[in-house]
This record gives sequence, structure tokens and C-alpha cells, in this order.
Amino acid sequence: MKKEEKTEITKAKIFAAAVNEFGTNGYVAGSINNICKTGINKGLIYHNFKDKDELYLECVRRSCGALARYITDNNAERGFVEYMSARSAFFKEHEQEAYIFLEARTNPPVHLIKEIKDIFSEIDKLNMAVCERELSGHELRNGVSKEDALNYFSEIQKIYNIGFVNSLNGQLSHHEQLALHEMNIHKIFDLMLYGIAKGGKES
Repeated sequence: MKKEEKTEITKAKIFAAAVNEFGTNGYVAGSINNICKTGINKGLIYHNFKDKDELYLECVRRSCGALARYITDNNAERGFVEYMSARSAFFKEHEQEAYIFLEARTNPPVHLIKEIKDIFSEIDKLNMAVCERELSGHELRNGVSKEDALNYFSEIQKIYNIGFVNSLNGQLSHHEQLALHEMNIHKIFDLMLYGIAKGGKES
């Protein structure tokens, strides 16, 4: 077996153990020592990854990449309902990657915010593509451009993600947190698109 192949096999084992660790315990509680308890030599980890941060970012990167591929492979970027259904299906099939995604999105380690923002750029593009397709089927108010609407959607998502962790009571499991996050996204998108007040006077 070639050296390059051995390296890739080693990295795959480390990555699988890291996904399990961060997908179970999150960034703060997750540790290299716990990963080593699975039988992986600490020297091998530090030979392939500089530190815990680099390994965590690789888990975030691969989780986001896997989600993006799942969405595009299933043509789920065509509409909001299809998009949210695909996200839900992916998260059910990949629970640990789902929690890594959720934590990085809503409660990222402060010192890694810039790197995580860059990693999420592909997902953000998919989000905007879905929003743009939904908008194409609606007539916008006078004075509101498509760019205005998309910028508004983007800002509301940021505000929601920032406030999400603060709204939790600490009693929810990872699965329950994710379900709540996705359900609220669906509700917020509906409110952003259709508003909260009925138009005209009721008879």
C-alpha cells in the first residue's frame, strides 16, 4: 500500500472518531484525549492535524459539504419545501454531523467564527438560491427589489441563529434542538414571505 493511501486511511479513521466525539459532546467538551480512547494514537492525530481546532473545523467542513451534496444530488434546491425536506432527511441519517452543523451554525467557538463563516459559504449560497426561487413566484411590493428581499432574509437568519441558543432551556437533547431549529426556520421563512397581518378590512 502506498504512503498516500495509508495517510488517507488514517485520516478517515481520525475523522470518523472526531465526528463521533464532537457530534456527541460538542466543541467545548470534546477532546483529543477522548478520541484517543477509541484506539487512535495521539501522535497520529497531531501528525495529521495541528490541533483540536483544525480537527473540529475539518468536521464542520465535511458535514457542510455532505449536506450540500445531498441537497444538490436530490435536486432539493428547487423550492423551499423540497429544500427543508432534504435537510431533515440528511440530518436524520447523519445525527452526529447534524449536531456539529447546528453547533457551528448557532453557537460556534468565538475564536473560530471567521473560519466557520467561510466554511458555511456554500450552504449560504444554497439558502439564497432557494429564497430567490421562492421569490420569483411572487410579486414584490413597490420599492422592494429582489436584492432587498434577499438581504432581509439573510439578516433575519443571522439574528435567528444568534438568538437560538439563548432560547434553549438546557433540557433538550441534540435531536430535539435540531428539530426545533428546523421547525422555526420553516415558520420564520413563511412569516418573512407572507407577513403577519391580513391585508384590507375584514367584513
